[in-house]
Amino acid sequence: MNLNIKTVFLAFGLLGSTIAGASTAGVNLTNETVQGNVNLDMGSFGIGAGLSHDKDESTSTGYLGLSVQDSEGGGGPLEIGIGVRLYAIDAELENDDDELSLALTLGGWYRYTLQQANRISLYGSVYYSPEVLSFTNLNHMYTYDFRLEYMTMRNARAYLKYGNTVIVYENGSRKETNKGVSIGATVDF
Repeated sequence: MNLNIKTVFLAFGLLGSTIAGASTAGVNLTNETVQGNVNLDMGSFGIGAGLSHDKDESTSTGYLGLSVQDSEGGGGPLEIGIGVRLYAIDAELENDDDELSLALTLGGWYRYTLQQANRISLYGSVYYSPEVLSFTNLNHMYTYDFRLEYMTMRNARAYLKYGNTVIVYENGSRKETNKGVSIGATVDF
């Protein structure tokens, strides 16, 4: 069986398994950036993937991640996940032929839903890759975001987000992508 057929079967298996659990897809944007992500909820763990493009910094990033997640029962206000993400970063660098970088990041996310206003929640995530887990021309990188979310309906949230991805290369150059305030939405399916 060749690799393409195995990849197709794996993709259908992952998509088919989402029927049992809730999964989430989201997008956020500004005039210069666009970010999208999908999280497949497999119960006590999740598989996530995301893509982003920053026009001003001429940088695109993608990640594939695995997290262990927990919530306080079915209706508890706190949800937490910790895990790893493998990032691929394609950046336009000056005088450098090696533009693709890889980083294995460690981190997590949390969401707290306010008890008195159960449609409003606070979300945050932080992922960091030290030098030992950064490959090719990358020294280290980190990414973080904080969101104020409003549940517009049972399976959708709109949010206002502040985030930043900092990429530091071995030659000392630095890029900050997807930086600033953006608007977005997530949908559970």
